[in-house]
Parts: sequence; structure tokens; C-alpha cells
Amino acid sequence: MIGAPCRGLALVVLACIGCGRGSDHKPAGNKPPPDPRGSAAPIPEPATIDWKNLRYDLGSLGTVKATGGRAEFRVVEDDDLTLHATQDPAASSDWAGFLDVDDPAYVDLDGDGHDEAAIPFELKSAQLDQSPRVFGVFVFTLRDGNLVKLGTITTSGRPGFTIEGSTIKTSDGKRWTWDPTGQALIERR
Repeated sequence: MIGAPCRGLALVVLACIGCGRGSDHKPAGNKPPPDPRGSAAPIPEPATIDWKNLRYDLGSLGTVKATGGRAEFRVVEDDDLTLHATQDPAASSDWAGFLDVDDPAYVDLDGDGHDEAAIPFELKSAQLDQSPRVFGVFVFTLRDGNLVKLGTITTSGRPGFTIEGSTIKTSDGKRWTWDPTGQALIERR
């Protein structure tokens, strides 16, 4: 008979322990409450990007991948007579091109306390060797941790631009600034 009351006491103890766990147990699918200290990750800066080893948009030619600051490509004509750049070594074309990118300059164009990157470039995509090259600057920012291209500024020479305050000035005398109303990089005359 001594065993029966002990067995009942054990069931009562287990029931109490089970009830006590209910307050700490979270049903499946519920998320824990947000950290009261804030959980926003710090915004990365453009200086953390490896600009010499990225994909760059060449407009109607498409994108190319730079390695060590250079992207060599062939310009090929599709069946519908459109041209695009390809880095496929098997592509046959007498039309070679390249994109060279230099180290970026940094400028806070939009005044948000985070720099944008101005990446100087030289592009040759025309068919003849003596054809002119295009010089310019790709301008990027980081938003929510993602690269966003603000624009491409072309110039007549290399390096072709200077940074003056929060303005990009080309060797042609054009000035490019951030327009907060239109949220765009615009030329100011």
C-alpha cells in the first residue's frame, strides 16, 4: 500500500511540472519578439565592394564581368541584327572590345552620410581598332545592402572627372549632382 500513494504523488508532481512549462513554451510558428535594442544591420559602405571584380551593364550590349579591373569581350550580332557583348570564348567575332575599370572615388552625393562610388572606366566596343574609346564614370550606391546604379556619366577623356564637394565634374565642364526630388543623378548647367 505504501507504493500507491507514491505513484499518485509522482503523477501530481509531473502534472505540475507540465503546467509550469506551458508559460515558457512557444507554439510552433510563433516568432520571438523583436530585440528591444534594435535589430537593424549596419548599412555597408561602398568601400567594402570589390569594384574590380563585378558585372557591369554596358547598355544595349548587355553586361560583362570584370576580373582584376578588366573585362574582355566579343561583340556578336544576333539573328535579329542586334548586337551584344559576350565573354564566351567559343563565340566567333572579329569585333573585340574591352572595359577597364579603375579604383573608385567616393562622394556623398545625396547627403545621407553614406558615400556613393564613382568608378572611372574606359570602354572600347566599336569594330575598328582606331575607333574612339568611351571614357566615363559608373555611379553606384548601396540601398538596403544592394548595389544600385545611379547612372553612367561619359566624358571626353580619362580620367575625365573630379569630385568637388557633393558634385561630380567632368573634364567637359559638366556638373552632375543628386536631385532629391527626382531621386536621380542629373546634369546641372
